[in-house]
Amino acid sequence: MNNLDKQITQTLKKVAGELDQPDFVMPDQVVTYERKRLRLLENFVLPVSISCALLLTISVSPTFAAYVKSLFDGSDKELQYAAQEGFSQKVNASVTDQGYTLEIEEVLADPMRIVAVYSIKDQQKNFIHPDKLQISNVEVTDLKGNVIKETKTYGVQKHEKYGYLTLNKPGETEEQKLLLQFEGTQIDSVKGNWALKVPFDLEKTTKASKVLAIDKTYTTPQGLQIKLNSIMHSPTAARVDYETKWTEEAKKKLVQESKQVKGKVDSIDPYVRYDDFKLNFHVENEQGEKVNDLTRALDTPRKTVGEYGHSNRKYGFAPLSPDHQYMLVLDSLEKIEPYELGVSFEPKQLADKPVRVDKDGKTIEIMSVTFDEPLNEASPKNEKHATILLEAYLKDISYIRLADTILMDDDTNTIINRFGWTIKDEQGKVYNVTGGDFKMIGKDEQGRNHIRIKLQSYEMRELPQKLSLTSELAEKSYELNWKVPLPMPKEDK
Repeated sequence: MNNLDKQITQTLKKVAGELDQPDFVMPDQVVTYERKRLRLLENFVLPVSISCALLLTISVSPTFAAYVKSLFDGSDKELQYAAQEGFSQKVNASVTDQGYTLEIEEVLADPMRIVAVYSIKDQQKNFIHPDKLQISNVEVTDLKGNVIKETKTYGVQKHEKYGYLTLNKPGETEEQKLLLQFEGTQIDSVKGNWALKVPFDLEKTTKASKVLAIDKTYTTPQGLQIKLNSIMHSPTAARVDYETKWTEEAKKKLVQESKQVKGKVDSIDPYVRYDDFKLNFHVENEQGEKVNDLTRALDTPRKTVGEYGHSNRKYGFAPLSPDHQYMLVLDSLEKIEPYELGVSFEPKQLADKPVRVDKDGKTIEIMSVTFDEPLNEASPKNEKHATILLEAYLKDISYIRLADTILMDDDTNTIINRFGWTIKDEQGKVYNVTGGDFKMIGKDEQGRNHIRIKLQSYEMRELPQKLSLTSELAEKSYELNWKVPLPMPKEDK
């Protein structure tokens, strides 16, 4: 865009800014992802019912939000900018049933994500809060109805009048003209059929998107190899594509770590944590100013490339300005490892003072055992839960799992491994951890992380004479400092 274009755009923004606009900011969406053949029982999937409904196809009229007011002007800055640059598409597709009208008013789609703005109105044209709509199905198809399977629904942000439905990139497809299939079955307490087929076009945003090679590699001291492949610049975001795999020496160490962990089911081989790690990145300009992280908003789960942790991963962030130079910075590696914690105590002792254990540079204080309301929504509400409050002072530990994590084989439904905190009384009875809370408080004078943990169990009806707490795993953080300059597309003259 040349200087004259920029001046015109700024003038139009000023004029458009005098109009009313929704006042809200989209927070980060929650990311969910699937692991092949393994599932965490602590997660759950809601059943989806798809009803037969009237399908309405509406023609798409691309529009420049600088001239026509965009509903994205009240959303996050990245979507605002893309709409102001003319990448949003006005659709005004609607369907009416049971006196309620569902309308999809605008779509913004590029290779990174698809965002559709919808609203609900009653017969008097009054807005109904978008959370009153029960969405039964959302998917993206080509014009022949073939589902783009990799496109998944992952979040809806609801404003007072508008819902912002966001999907990740439209899968691996060369099709530029696609359909957003949107179905609802209930508004408030009224059941009905609200379904729309909304066409949208990726051609303009695809042409405006550039993929540039990076080709840089690094191996962490822990033996994780990282290869940066490329960066994609699109109207709404930028994203780095990279691969990870372990060195042969690191693989052997991971196997040994799994054998170390107590609590495994003896008849099953220990679960090797090739994929139980996280890399923390940030992007900064030449002044060291950080760029907004969009990884969660872009929903970029890993893809398995080979065995033993060889995966393709992505890191997404806000679009980059051609006026600056940027660096990708790898801050840290967080890795789940064997990490033994244990303490035994008599609950009645706590009336006098906390029970404190110092061992191997770790400190655990048991503060209290009480019977309280459940801390977690999924826990039973009709009874009090035994709540153990403890303070821990641990070096380089970023997280300790609260409840048992039971990994199961989807085909055989057999337990592979069981890990987490264990609560046991003097008779050897185990009380399952059914909820709790984990909070980082800060650093102590020794530089250790001060962590406050609450463990709850509704299985404990009364206080035993003695209790023991043990944990076998923790997420350890390793600081890193690898910096790579990011290539930028050449600005059109």
